[in-house]
Amino acid sequence: MTEDIASRTPDRWRGLARTTGILALVAVVVLFAPTIAISSLGEPQFDATAEEAAAFFRNADTAWVVAAQATAAAAALVFLWFVVAFTTLLRRVESEPAWRSTAALASGVLASASGVANVSWDAASNRGDGIDPGLAAFAFDLGNLGFANAWLAFGSFAIASGWVLVASRALPAWWGWWAIVSGIGLIAVRYVWESWVWIVPFFVFWVWVIALAIRLIVRPTLDVGRRA
Repeated sequence: MTEDIASRTPDRWRGLARTTGILALVAVVVLFAPTIAISSLGEPQFDATAEEAAAFFRNADTAWVVAAQATAAAAALVFLWFVVAFTTLLRRVESEPAWRSTAALASGVLASASGVANVSWDAASNRGDGIDPGLAAFAFDLGNLGFANAWLAFGSFAIASGWVLVASRALPAWWGWWAIVSGIGLIAVRYVWESWVWIVPFFVFWVWVIALAIRLIVRPTLDVGRRA
């Protein structure tokens, strides 16, 4: 029995790698589809006035927006599954003590939790037809600042993950440096959160996630010392 399980172990790890890639792609689609749909309502910039925020929440007081918000929250849970699966792969290739893959796991959990717990926009749009502009401005800023704080968690996840990839040589080094650079950028833009510049590292991070997902589906290997 033990020998039979051992003989199937490589296949199980390859299966986990493919599953990790699939979870990443599903998370991206389920997250960005409702986000883009909601932004079509005329989402104002981070520095919007109270009146602009109130108008946005009034427009968002519809059934399909409620469904879209729930879908975006569900996407955070799918991303959590991706984080757990991916950090399990990282732990396998990281030498003990595997503290960097653990840091990546904890950071990914925080990033996912922010997507579920940041409900200020949901609450404001729930009865948006009668929301006061001052309250709308508070809810709008609270949601945006919560989103900005999530960049820190995403950045920490990217840095820890990239560090493991570079140190273990489980993939070519540029995969790890790509993640590290995006992570540093995500942390840096928190200090200028009202500027449009946050889009750059945010975009770079998610392109890395998509590229990594495709890599794990097409070539489901992540082994110490590999360079391909």
